[in-house]
Amino acid sequence: MNKPLNSSSSSFARVYGSPGEAPRVLGLLRAFWPLLLICLLTGYLVRALCPWPVLGLSMVGILFFLVAVVTGILLVWGGRRLGNFLKGAKGEEWVAHELAFLPSQCTVFNGLRLSGGQSNFDHIVVGPSGIYVVETKNWRGTVDFREGKLYCDGREPSRPPLRQVKAATAELLEYLDRAGIRGLTVHSLLCFISTTLPEDVMNVNGVVVCTGAKLFDVLQENLAEALPTSRCHEVVEELKKAIGSAEDIAEATE
Repeated sequence: MNKPLNSSSSSFARVYGSPGEAPRVLGLLRAFWPLLLICLLTGYLVRALCPWPVLGLSMVGILFFLVAVVTGILLVWGGRRLGNFLKGAKGEEWVAHELAFLPSQCTVFNGLRLSGGQSNFDHIVVGPSGIYVVETKNWRGTVDFREGKLYCDGREPSRPPLRQVKAATAELLEYLDRAGIRGLTVHSLLCFISTTLPEDVMNVNGVVVCTGAKLFDVLQENLAEALPTSRCHEVVEELKKAIGSAEDIAEATE
């Protein structure tokens, strides 16, 4: 099981997991998977040349040229897309750094994925002020809200972050419920880095939206009744089991 990253200090929060891993891995896969198709096509063309060409030599030459052009385009497109994922990873790392300075009564889980779940949690914070699912967005531009929907520079994102963080919160509640930990309130928190918001702290359809500068303050405010120490311990221990399960699965596939 992962050990707390700052276990040598009793003044700050206990931290588990590494931030930014999911965006880096997913970024590579999503940015460059079209190149696999290019490799397959290139293999077919090589086979067509040797030993018994199915295509004429001139046709193969033209197709090789087209493959080279498409490969160049995909490399440029993939590089830009990967850059967006890496930017997201840096945002998660920045937030994780801030969360590490929460009081010692708090526990932070970074990059956690629950067994059988769909969401990759950027951060989960458990402390006296409550339980928070924190979704990080490192976007440029201006974010505004109209009729409960989020728009960035006037456009609605293909993956609406409000819906994303709500789904992750529901998944965490369901996971804890299956573990017999019921009656808890889990807060959805959407944190924007390098993004202009209408207000530094907002509540949009039940989701707390804040800037990075206000993140620390929000997490230390009691949005509901204080969470007793015994309940904090229950949740933390259950989430630590989730880390162990993920590691066991990874070891079994090696």
